Amino acid sequence: MANPLKTLKEAAIIESLKKRFKPKGRDVFVGIGDDAAVVRGGKGKYILYTADMLIEGVHFKRGEDTKKVGYKAVAVSVSDIAAMGGLPQYAIVSVGLPKNNVDRTARGLYNGIRLCAEKFGVDVIGGDTNRSQRLVIDVFMAGTVEKKHLALRSTAKPGDHIFITGPLGGSIKGRHLFFEPRVKESRFLVKNFRVSSMIDISDGLGTDLNRVTDASRTGALIFENKIPKNKGVKSVESALFDGEDFELLFTLPGREALRLMSMMNKKRAPFRFFPIGRITDLFCGVRMVTAGGKVAEIPCAGFKHF
Repeated sequence: MANPLKTLKEAAIIESLKKRFKPKGRDVFVGIGDDAAVVRGGKGKYILYTADMLIEGVHFKRGEDTKKVGYKAVAVSVSDIAAMGGLPQYAIVSVGLPKNNVDRTARGLYNGIRLCAEKFGVDVIGGDTNRSQRLVIDVFMAGTVEKKHLALRSTAKPGDHIFITGPLGGSIKGRHLFFEPRVKESRFLVKNFRVSSMIDISDGLGTDLNRVTDASRTGALIFENKIPKNKGVKSVESALFDGEDFELLFTLPGREALRLMSMMNKKRAPFRFFPIGRITDLFCGVRMVTAGGKVAEIPCAGFKHF
């Protein structure tokens, strides 16, 4: 019998899970389908929960620096919390370790986990360790966000301006293992602006912008000459589809966007942000105006697990 996972795309799997596991508790504000689940907490706050799994041969290559792999394992979950406007707090880390060189592998891995956890104020409070055919790291993370600062991917509106926090593309050259989750940028934005939606770019700008528009029931129009690329990245295809950039993609209503751009022009903003387009009506889809002036459809064609 064929494995059904081989014939399903990740988005279809997520939609199936959303139907199967509808929240029953009244405290669940957002369930499956965003960067993190959102549960009502006390004193004007939400609790954020996310989980990420890294697998040798999929998210990193055999023989790569295990300290960097450990760092990445925590950093991808930190990035998810940042995409919701929150601050990470606690992590539970489970690891499957191959039998060969287990001591050296574990030492490097846990040094990287500790490095990232300490950098972002995360307490590692538990986990599990087992033997595995290949290296596997699973991180469950909890964080918090003030109710007024919560950012979702499903609340973009036509007319909103689209921004990203940094250049894209070429992550496979090493940036995918040792990157800076945009926690500070996220907190600056949600504290000072009315952020209408946000997501972290883990699977590529093309895929993740499609996720925002699908969740928000909108379209988008971006401009090729506005998309910043990392050094050495020449093609816009790399910027759109390489994935694992872990920059933030966010949207702001018109007045808020103009205020942010004014702050940047006057050098009053502590970070640089890049406006790349606008949210449009649903029927327009996700499109890009190319450098040659043509309009091209942007498919959901970044990294796919299945």
